[in-house]
Amino acid sequence: MSRPEISVIVPTRRGGELLLDVVRRVREQRLAREFELLLVDSGSPEAELSRLEAAGARVERVEPGSFDHGLTRDHGAGLARGEVLVFLNQDALPVGDLWLERLTEPLFSPGAPAAVQGGILELPAAELARRGRRRFFWDSCGPRFYFTRESEGWIARHAGIGFSTLNCALRREVWSRLPFGPAPILEDKKWQRAAAERGLEIVARPEAAVWHTHDYDLRALLRRCSSEGFGWRLVGERYRLGTALGDAARAGVWREWARGLRAGRLRGAAALLFPVARPLALWWGNRWARSVHL
Repeated sequence: MSRPEISVIVPTRRGGELLLDVVRRVREQRLAREFELLLVDSGSPEAELSRLEAAGARVERVEPGSFDHGLTRDHGAGLARGEVLVFLNQDALPVGDLWLERLTEPLFSPGAPAAVQGGILELPAAELARRGRRRFFWDSCGPRFYFTRESEGWIARHAGIGFSTLNCALRREVWSRLPFGPAPILEDKKWQRAAAERGLEIVARPEAAVWHTHDYDLRALLRRCSSEGFGWRLVGERYRLGTALGDAARAGVWREWARGLRAGRLRGAAALLFPVARPLALWWGNRWARSVHL
């Protein structure tokens, strides 16, 4: 077997049927270059891993207690054989069979950038219905969810890109010089900051998109947002109480809240309290949290 030019690396744990669909969609990609699919698993049942291997994935195991968002991805990159490293989340479904071609093509071109950021889209209504899932009113990606100023400021300072390992590609020689390193969360923003300090270029390819959607109850929302706040502190970003209160008072967000309320779409406490819950949980995590609560 010839050496693959591209390695798709996915950290996994108990991904279920959705992960199996991700594996199938990756294996169905159309491109001229050889590629491999590597799952770095931290505790899935053996029966599930057998199904994933049968679907075309290579599985490498790590101890569940050793999982770290940065180091686990570094471990996968070290085991991978490709010269281009693609990082994908276990619940991110490639859109179409040209996703991988579009995502990696810039890295094989003359004057290639250091990395490529692919697009991240919410699951469309028909796909949600087919899977029996619901979508959080405020989404789980994009400006409706990330309306707070720590996200807006970061993107403005980084050429309009909030780098995410949910769907991205790096040249191996760049990763070799600049691995992710230890990171309990926001390993991608940590890497983006270090890349910017070195003058490395990241380009966006929104057409190389994946579908990625979550729904939240209030507890899950608070845990996610406080963990984000903790992660922002680790990468040197402070989110102060005054900023949080200002974000919680944003008129545009409350107008959207009122439209959702009138339409009967604000289901559950998480959606109802989101304009206040997100900024205050972010502030709490940024100021007080000592660990990730995902």
